[in-house]
Amino acid sequence: MKDWYHTEGEFGFIGIEKEDFIKYMHKWANDDKVTHFMLEGIYPSNVQKLEERYNELINGSNVVFAIINKKNKEYIGTVGLYNIAWQARMAEFRIFLGNNKYHGKGLGTIASKFMVKYAFYSLNLNKVWLGVNIENKGAVRCYEKAGFIKEGVLRQEVFSNNRYYDAIRMSILREEYEKL
Repeated sequence: MKDWYHTEGEFGFIGIEKEDFIKYMHKWANDDKVTHFMLEGIYPSNVQKLEERYNELINGSNVVFAIINKKNKEYIGTVGLYNIAWQARMAEFRIFLGNNKYHGKGLGTIASKFMVKYAFYSLNLNKVWLGVNIENKGAVRCYEKAGFIKEGVLRQEVFSNNRYYDAIRMSILREEYEKL
């Protein structure tokens, strides 16, 4: 693990190293408890696919950090901005907390707030948006605490667990963030 980019209490956000990404994502992407509300995990994960995905992550249209517990150097997950549209100044937000012992402890909110601040002040973006499974109530609350506002419902947007789920589209604008 490299130097800390940013710290928030006991957590740090650093650039993702290929070896860590492959090691942990291979484990987590194949865990139904971790991926229950996500598209992640529909296909089995293997090292070759994860190497390809890592190479896609580090291109110029994505900014992704590893989330680390600073005390024990434990890898917890990833948080990032994807498909950054530089001219439109917006990006898709994604978070993956693979280490489920950290679920329900507020880390999602901490990581979301960090990434939104980074989007607006480091990258000069104007809008950050996301999609979330409507039944993932904890994630929806997390995003609302970070300032995201519901824009609408995407009907039967996600097929997972042998059924269709609606998704909520949420976003936050820079001017809304600055009022928080």
